[in-house]
Amino acid sequence: MRRHTYAIWWNEGHGPKHVGKLEIARPHAFLSGNGSTTLAVPLADITGVEYRRGEVRVDRRGTTALRIGSLDAPGTLRELAHSLES
Repeated sequence: MRRHTYAIWWNEGHGPKHVGKLEIARPHAFLSGNGSTTLAVPLADITGVEYRRGEVRVDRRGTTALRIGSLDAPGTLRELAHSLES
């Protein structure tokens, strides 16, 4: 399986923003950055992915939504959203 890695910022709900990377390696998406901040999101728990105005909203089963923004090249967010959906 090919891994996809993206330079991003993210936050959960209304929490603080974190800067780092998102790596999609089935069966999880791993978000890491800001020193020791890490989050593993099981892809099976993603209930919805929506691209809107410079960010991607990821709805997850049983917990708060994630907001993800790109620190990478233009078009990266749409690619990231597509990767999380499939």
